[in-house]
Amino acid sequence: MKKITAILMSILLLLSPLFALSPVIAATNDFQATDDITVSDVTFSGSTTSIVILDTSTAETWSFSNGLVTVINPGTFKVSASNSSVASLRAFIGDEQKGCQDNTTPGTTYLTFPTTAGTYKLELSVNSCQSGGGSSSGGGGGGATPATPATPATPTVTPATPASASQKIQQILNEAATVAMSKVEDVLAIIGAVRNQAAETSSNRKYTSALVKGLSNVTNEVKEAINTFVTYGTPTTKVLGAGERAGVVNSYKAAFGKVPSNETEWSDTIKIGNGRWPTERSQTSEDRATVSFKTIYKRDPNRTNSHDDAAVTVMAYGLRPADRNLNSEKAAIKSFKAIYGKNPTTATNWDAVRAIAYSGATR
Repeated sequence: MKKITAILMSILLLLSPLFALSPVIAATNDFQATDDITVSDVTFSGSTTSIVILDTSTAETWSFSNGLVTVINPGTFKVSASNSSVASLRAFIGDEQKGCQDNTTPGTTYLTFPTTAGTYKLELSVNSCQSGGGSSSGGGGGGATPATPATPATPTVTPATPASASQKIQQILNEAATVAMSKVEDVLAIIGAVRNQAAETSSNRKYTSALVKGLSNVTNEVKEAINTFVTYGTPTTKVLGAGERAGVVNSYKAAFGKVPSNETEWSDTIKIGNGRWPTERSQTSEDRATVSFKTIYKRDPNRTNSHDDAAVTVMAYGLRPADRNLNSEKAAIKSFKAIYGKNPTTATNWDAVRAIAYSGATR
């Protein structure tokens, strides 16, 4: 009887995100990145820049506070910076440097944190590893408090005023027009970046080739637009990593059976990346999502309920959350595995994970 009770308690713990709107808390503190994670506003040289925590990175936990990235007990924790002004990335415990990597190929070269247990802080420096010199990230240390999970909510951004919503949509439409032109120079201009052909080659090899594989009538211009979007993003999607932007295109492909090839389709793709409902709808995808909803929540969705509608829409179209919550996502992955008996691997699998983590729907 004790063994049966223990098993039932384990199952309830795995499924707990499905039963309440209370914050979704992971059952373990272990962190594993399932995609590239962009962290913005990291302190650097009197200003801020972005870094990327690379896919498959592991640690007991990590946090971001007051411009500083802190990593506790790294496993294989890898960080890169696309800003060419960053000469090196360094890992410190207190004032003692434990690791350093010259940023020889911005956006591609990465620092791997030491695996020795401890609380590390990431520092970005204008000096190379060989030249020494202090880091320019400044302040703080290993005492930053890890972010607490947020209450699951619909993944759309609630506008402060109708005007702000209209402005956001217009910005997305403008970005879609630029991406659809398939001119990398135009995309670089709107995000204020310089061209990185090594990153473009890497994106094509890792993501774009797979996205268009098996599809007919995909022109070189369409491939170039996809690769440019994945590599560089747009003003509203550059916060996402290259892998996550590829995931956005893959969600569009899963929903509509095609990759974006014109301004209207790119508008819907960028809307998905911003957590907004696409204009085009797919009844086939929504029917599939309804079946998934029933499997997960053991009931029919009520589409007049905002949480149920969000869950179905997220699973149908792959809407990304406005603000990621890693603890919620880890707990949602455990719930998905408990329900389906496997880890999420496909675009639709990950869309279901996002629905569990962020929609607020319950059993």
